[in-house]
Amino acid sequence: MIRKLNSTELSTAAELLSRGMRDNPIHSRAFGPHAEHRRHALARLFQPVLRRGVNRGSVFGVFLDDRLVGVYAEIPPGQCQPTLTEKLKILPAICFGNPLATSKRVLTWVGEWSRRDLTKPHWHLGPVAVDAHLQGQGIGRSMLAAFCSDMDARKAIAYLETDKIANVRFYEQFGFTVLAEADVLGVRNWFMSRDGSL
Repeated sequence: MIRKLNSTELSTAAELLSRGMRDNPIHSRAFGPHAEHRRHALARLFQPVLRRGVNRGSVFGVFLDDRLVGVYAEIPPGQCQPTLTEKLKILPAICFGNPLATSKRVLTWVGEWSRRDLTKPHWHLGPVAVDAHLQGQGIGRSMLAAFCSDMDARKAIAYLETDKIANVRFYEQFGFTVLAEADVLGVRNWFMSRDGSL
């Protein structure tokens, strides 16, 4: 079952995202080589990101037997880029518990993604992840199918960023195409879109 998450479920969702994306290349480069530190740092970061997702768009969860197993956020046109106030609310999650050099890397990464955000009106997909021990079992496919069906119904353009070539191949199966590639913190990143009006 896929449904919208409420504010009381966001901490659990942030923990899931931190497990599911702990070893992504950009996260390893930004937060460093220690897996548990990355997981804790990502859980802190994703909490305000998801709160903003609920306030500006929607955060969805996939449930198996009442257990949360996947999470994705969709942000509507014109709402992708945080306001100054929203940035200030997220900043402590980036700085707390991280060395200054780590915080600088995270801010560089986020800034590079923001700078490359699609200029035409679009729905932004992300963050999106399946819990680490359940990846490869079709949960991500069900999330993307639901998201793309929603975009088709809206005849909307969707946009996302990824730092894994396996994800590029996965998203291409749902009609996403690569708009650009760039090195961010020395890690290859892909910027992808999908036109639901076609």
